[in-house]
Amino acid sequence: MAIAGKAVFMLRVLPRLVAVTLLMLVAVPAAAQEQLASTALHAQLNPLPNALSEGLLFPTAGSGNSADIDFPANAPDFSRLRRPSLLPALYASNIVLQALDAHSTVTALDRGAREANPLMTGVVEHRGALLAVKVGAAAGTIYFAEKLWRRNRVAAIAVMAAVNGVSAVIVAHNYRVAARQR
Repeated sequence: MAIAGKAVFMLRVLPRLVAVTLLMLVAVPAAAQEQLASTALHAQLNPLPNALSEGLLFPTAGSGNSADIDFPANAPDFSRLRRPSLLPALYASNIVLQALDAHSTVTALDRGAREANPLMTGVVEHRGALLAVKVGAAAGTIYFAEKLWRRNRVAAIAVMAAVNGVSAVIVAHNYRVAARQR
């Protein structure tokens, strides 16, 4: 594939990749919440026994009724916690910044620049590997922030803001290098 073909490919694929990822971040949790709500509503409206509540799949001591199960009093209940609106926005901006980082890196390399990060020198030679690393970096960062959010909401927001800030600086640097290489 020629360099021009790769650039056109990147310009067509990256926006679609970002759009699909953003859609997954917004649509999947909403669909899961709707499914959970409809399942709970169905259980309230349909009092017929099922295999789970009768203890057929997971037998318990007592009558087999799931209401007889004693849950520990100190178990955390995350069902009522809501994410601050800033956190999903930081997730979305992280995905966009990772896509822009891939685009700016490819643009700079196509114009004659070299990769300064020694860990990425072998990866940038293969565009698919670069995209895979960037998708993995975005997914890993979001996964880590989600795990952190369960324990410390302020720290999760701070970590995402710091990662996005560093990513923005890297993207700006890459585009400056690409502009100088013309």
